[in-house]
Amino acid sequence: MNLPRVLIVEDEHALALALAAAVRQASVDSDLAPTAAQARRHLDSPTNYEAMILDIGLPDQNGLEFLESLPPENRPPTIVITAHGEIQNTIAARKLGVIDFLPKPLDFDEFQSVLRRVVKPNRRQPDPAAPAPETVAFLGAAPSMRPVFQQIAHSCASDDPVLVRGATGTGKSHAARLIQSNSMRSGPAETLVIGPSTTSGELNAALQQANKGVLILEEVASLDNEGQAELVRQIEAGTEGVFPRLIATTHEDLRGLVGAENFRSDLFYRLQVLEVRLPPLSDRMEDLPALVSYFIGQLVPDRNLGITEAALGRLMTHDWPGNLRELRNSIAFALTVNSGAAAIEESDLPDYLRNETSAVDEQAPALLVQALDSWLDSRLQEEEETVYRDLAETLEATLIRRLLDRYDGKLARLASALHANRTTLRRRLQNS
Repeated sequence: MNLPRVLIVEDEHALALALAAAVRQASVDSDLAPTAAQARRHLDSPTNYEAMILDIGLPDQNGLEFLESLPPENRPPTIVITAHGEIQNTIAARKLGVIDFLPKPLDFDEFQSVLRRVVKPNRRQPDPAAPAPETVAFLGAAPSMRPVFQQIAHSCASDDPVLVRGATGTGKSHAARLIQSNSMRSGPAETLVIGPSTTSGELNAALQQANKGVLILEEVASLDNEGQAELVRQIEAGTEGVFPRLIATTHEDLRGLVGAENFRSDLFYRLQVLEVRLPPLSDRMEDLPALVSYFIGQLVPDRNLGITEAALGRLMTHDWPGNLRELRNSIAFALTVNSGAAAIEESDLPDYLRNETSAVDEQAPALLVQALDSWLDSRLQEEEETVYRDLAETLEATLIRRLLDRYDGKLARLASALHANRTTLRRRLQNS
């Protein structure tokens, strides 16, 4: 079934992927264009776009100027998003026939509501067994993912070997396929999943099939001594431009294995010319709500389904040792249990998530811990000498001010409600 298609013109990669996920949840396909020039080429192609999602701050041209330059017949219904909601931009957008004007940070519920007004989606049956697209591992904008985007971009622009590292379930295979699909090589693309029983013959066959193209070596640390020696020999004997470009994945610390003499150092240094390091999900909890939304849309594209705050809060307290894979499986379970309600509820989640010990609930929320880590890193870098007392006083004063907002700025009410000493609270505010 051919789905309606929209063009997403956005240069911020993480936001573009999040928009694509939100569009997919509405049973609509999309193409991405990071620049006005690429967007123009898409619009000049035979593809029929039912709408365009346009960022004003493009690297090569102002988005509204780009829109104005398009012939009216080549200008699809447009939703504008921008970090700067000046009235002039709003007026200019309306004059150009823009459907809606959405400020950043984007409210995705509002975005999907606008999208549904513009595009009438077709419905398709989900395929829960289908693998997640490569984009899912890179959905979101957590600080820990920013270097990952840069590493992947460098890898796509190079022809050197790449080592993709990360714990099980972090999306190593997705990263490898994304680099493979955007590689400079035009030859065949092959994947060899390495296990204890993988033979040198299988390795040679995969190398031959990927000649002039790209070969992904999944879990390369599992290659035995004979296979490692054969791969080194093949690399040394290979002709530049003909021998496949190698993209290796591993959840192991290869450098540690080299030190323990369990992996050949000459192979390690040939594979680790470029490196992509994927963080665990516990280090990017800011992205969890977007990832949950993505998985819901992927698994049940024919339903407009959300998640309750209680259920999301429970997900936010879990450590996710299985990373993205565990999260996807948990959402799939919840969708199976969900009895047709408009949102996933806490009772829909797997038992082990609902029954985790109360100690988990007493910990600081993951987002708070990550925000605190980011603030501490900034303070420690900016100041030559940092005193613990100064840090503690700043944090306490900030907490008191935030609490005051909830008690109408009345220090007496705050002190009474929280059983605190009003004089002490006033002194802490004055000393900050």
